[in-house]
Amino acid sequence: MPKASAFSNEPASVSSVKPTTLYLPETDDTCKTSTDDYPPWIGEIHGLSQALLSKSKYERLLWWLVLLVCGGACIVTTTFVVIEYLDGPTATSTTIKLVDSLQFPAITICPKTPDVLNFSAIAGDMRVFFPNMTDDGARDLLQYFLAGNGFENMNNLVKFNRSYLDTLGHMYNTWSEGYSVTDFFYLIQTHYGINCEDLFLSCELSGKTVDCCGQIFIQQVVMRRGLCFQTMATLNQTEADDVGKLSMKLKAPVSTSSLDFARQPQLIAYVNDNYDYALDFPRYYLYPNEFNRMYFTARRIELLEHPGDCTYKIEGIDAACFVRQWIKNTLVHLFGCNVVYLRTVPGTEHYPICNLSTIVGAYYETIQLIEPGAINSSACIPGCHRWEFQTSLQQSTSLEPFEGYQYSLEVSFYNLQYENVKEVYTTSIPSFMSQIGGQFGFFLGLSIITMIQITLHSLKSVLDFFAQDGSFMNALHSYSNNGFLWIKDKYYSLPRISLSLHKDKNKQEGPHDERSHSI
Repeated sequence: MPKASAFSNEPASVSSVKPTTLYLPETDDTCKTSTDDYPPWIGEIHGLSQALLSKSKYERLLWWLVLLVCGGACIVTTTFVVIEYLDGPTATSTTIKLVDSLQFPAITICPKTPDVLNFSAIAGDMRVFFPNMTDDGARDLLQYFLAGNGFENMNNLVKFNRSYLDTLGHMYNTWSEGYSVTDFFYLIQTHYGINCEDLFLSCELSGKTVDCCGQIFIQQVVMRRGLCFQTMATLNQTEADDVGKLSMKLKAPVSTSSLDFARQPQLIAYVNDNYDYALDFPRYYLYPNEFNRMYFTARRIELLEHPGDCTYKIEGIDAACFVRQWIKNTLVHLFGCNVVYLRTVPGTEHYPICNLSTIVGAYYETIQLIEPGAINSSACIPGCHRWEFQTSLQQSTSLEPFEGYQYSLEVSFYNLQYENVKEVYTTSIPSFMSQIGGQFGFFLGLSIITMIQITLHSLKSVLDFFAQDGSFMNALHSYSNNGFLWIKDKYYSLPRISLSLHKDKNKQEGPHDERSHSI
């Protein structure tokens, strides 16, 4: 048979093709670098690759020392950043706010002496029990009544000797027979006490006449001063300075217990931010036939809560705390009781009411004077959010006595604006994170992605270690089959769950990459 030409168009027979063997080269590690033995993230930590791959041991030592110093510095500075963040560094911003209206502070007006009572009516009531009582005797008994209920400025009482005080005590017991101390106090105050109309003649707000007793003032009790009158919390100034001012013309109420003057020689004004309880400071004295002009400036304070400095539980000054401090450190400490008109102060409701003779016996030291330490102001933590009012009082004597009234008072803000003082944290969560990242990046070149890679690699290494430990695998298979964990010759009974633990099938069977293949 003729041989087929190499250029023949006829296909060659299959049997005429000789099998060819392809030999694959053995694996050559010549091109393999040392970095292949380490995870890829080592190059992302500055200096770590040099410490691992340097051929000179001195160079490796140098780089390990550099890494140690940088790592230590990173830990120290990061610790400082965390401590500073936990301490909460703050900054205070001050801005001026312009508003359409400003709420007036709590302006409380009191007579200097808390003896504004209808003397003729109350003396007539006394004479029902003591027909031969003189006016002087009635005044003495009235001072005993007021002093025993905790009111100050009962100056004649300190001149009485012990026997006369005992006599007045017996007279009071006869006069109040059938009543408790509380009931008799409110009976006298209700029938013979001061009314709003006894103090105010007229009021004007923003040039318009308003009802003093129905629209401006309400009754308020003041420590040691008794019944006073305070501006309502809804009272606002809507125009600047004189245009929006509150003007008051006030009468001089009677003074029934004094022989020196028939009318109150002074009125006292208190200014603070608390409408619930009135403090007896700061005080401003008003005199008859004088123009009294008060100017206010307002400041709004918004602080972050700091234990011992301010609290979020209340707003404003804790006026009730100041009153409670005086009650506890003066009355309760000495006598174990409280006065009638302060029995509703929070924290004092459970104290009994003092007998009048108890307070009268030590009146000058307890009521007339406030001993040092009677009010511990550091125990009264103010609210973190509060108003502060700076008051300027200008007084000038009238050239002629006022007609129909004795006192004049005008109050207003200079402008319809207030100073807003706000405390804020200087380090927010994003800035804290950026500072932490800055420390790691500056010293080690680490980022959050690198940390995730290190974490995952470490976790994988731990799992691979246990997966290659035969005893550990056998214990897990025993647990999977019968619910018992066999570790170090001991059985541990655990809830049985289904586990699928096996090695890769291909790895169990071994390699299949043959070095020669027939084609």
